[in-house]
Amino acid sequence: MRAPLISALLFALPAAGAETGAECPTRSALEAGESAYVTYPDSSIVALKWIGEGMVQETTRYPDGDGDFRMISMGGVFIIDEVDMDGDREMGPTRISTRYPPDMFDRVPLSPEQEFKVVAVNRFADGTESEEEYLSVQTGNTAEVMVGACSYTAFPVLITYRWQGGEFTSMLSHLPTLGLSVEMARIDEGTDPEPFAPHHFTLAHP
Repeated sequence: MRAPLISALLFALPAAGAETGAECPTRSALEAGESAYVTYPDSSIVALKWIGEGMVQETTRYPDGDGDFRMISMGGVFIIDEVDMDGDREMGPTRISTRYPPDMFDRVPLSPEQEFKVVAVNRFADGTESEEEYLSVQTGNTAEVMVGACSYTAFPVLITYRWQGGEFTSMLSHLPTLGLSVEMARIDEGTDPEPFAPHHFTLAHP
């Protein structure tokens, strides 16, 4: 059965390169408008920021600036908007907007030990025909986990995205206190999980 295996993997992943004395993100800091920064093994830095009404803005940047993008997620989990970035400028034609059924708002924030499926619709700003995306969502039990050098109560979230001709699974650790999620591993179709645990998690820009 996949779910117990995923839960075990999520909470066993090491916080590689974690530093002591990190300025760990707190709910009060996020409420005050600060961003939380996550550094991943591929050297990308993700800035997570509350933007109101349960929405989280996630801006991902790479050292060479190539491939930067910004997402807005509902409940820190479900992506509703994604666009490529050129510096601080959004590249409008690259935008993908995702629409969920109306009852999706009743499903967030997520809780431990849930399992459900939902059909979303992706709409493309460049004129590409809209497509349906099928999401399978599983959540596990709460546990104390380390994200970088910071300790939180969290629970695992496994989301499999399926669309015509493709499939991708993301394994997240959801931090209810912060209303955020951080990616811990990825699974491309037909492959084993690729650990992707954050190296650092801090309020200070790396």
